[in-house]
Amino acid sequence: MDYKTPIVITSINKPTKAIKKIGKLKNFITIIVGDKKTPKDWRVINTEFLSIEDQYTKYPKLARAIPANHYARKNLGYLESIKKASKFIYETDDDGFPNKFFPNFYTKVTTLDEVSSPQVLNIYALFTKKKVWPRGFPLNFINKKITYQATKRKIFPYIQQSLADLDPDVDAIYRLTIGKKIRFEKNKSFTLAKNTFCPFNSQNTYWHKKAFPLLYLPSSVSSRVTDIWRGYIAQRVLWELDGQLIFLSPCCYQIRNKHNLLNDLHEEADCYLKSENLINYLKLLKLKGEIDEMLVFIYEHLVAKNFVKPEELNILTLWLKELKELTPRI
Repeated sequence: MDYKTPIVITSINKPTKAIKKIGKLKNFITIIVGDKKTPKDWRVINTEFLSIEDQYTKYPKLARAIPANHYARKNLGYLESIKKASKFIYETDDDGFPNKFFPNFYTKVTTLDEVSSPQVLNIYALFTKKKVWPRGFPLNFINKKITYQATKRKIFPYIQQSLADLDPDVDAIYRLTIGKKIRFEKNKSFTLAKNTFCPFNSQNTYWHKKAFPLLYLPSSVSSRVTDIWRGYIAQRVLWELDGQLIFLSPCCYQIRNKHNLLNDLHEEADCYLKSENLINYLKLLKLKGEIDEMLVFIYEHLVAKNFVKPEELNILTLWLKELKELTPRI
């Protein structure tokens, strides 16, 4: 690896133990996206801190359009990463610790087990026998028997989600009712077949530059919904590129920051009530054109169906404009 892959993290905390460990990774450079709550004297070796003031200076229109204290401010960190002309972007959270064998992502076309299931598949069930599901998984399917078919297929690694041990990205219902720590099986990887959905998040995710436009996080939904909606949309667009989402065994573990679980439950409401409808609706859409055109088309329809608010289209337009100006560099 002859370049440094950017790691994008948004944080309102002082430097965490996880970020300090991430900062020591070779061949990576960490970009921390600050917010109004983030300490202004934030400093860690091998990191670049994008303060709220920097965001307004570098991306004035987009920075003002994205709400303060919202996870979608991570969009500005993606743009900073894309400036570095990197082939990949890795993203995680400030409480995710890389394992000794980090990273385990694919960097070229590879042959994987392609799994298909009617409508949705709980990918966690392929890595553990314990009852657990990812945040954003439609509640109607939690207790349904997992059935799937697997075949071998060569796949290009547009987007990859490596799971996280100990405290993976589950929803507040799981944490309030079961709440057990999880260790997933090692040395496994799968790709989801076309027409099979599974939510994926921003916790331990690797993006190829061809998929960079799909990094966009919507701002008009809550911070506990934004990366889930982003993930479903990205999967739908990948099908038009003859690409599919890849899941891998964990290359990190999470020691979760303190959360108010009832607040999480409230912020995740759309995940519980709308995920299944969103999946069904995305399947119906007929997409064509370049990625940016497909994104605009999708969000126009999602506004009409009240999955996002009307102002989302303006923010998406600003994002795509910034991205277009960076295109010659990537």
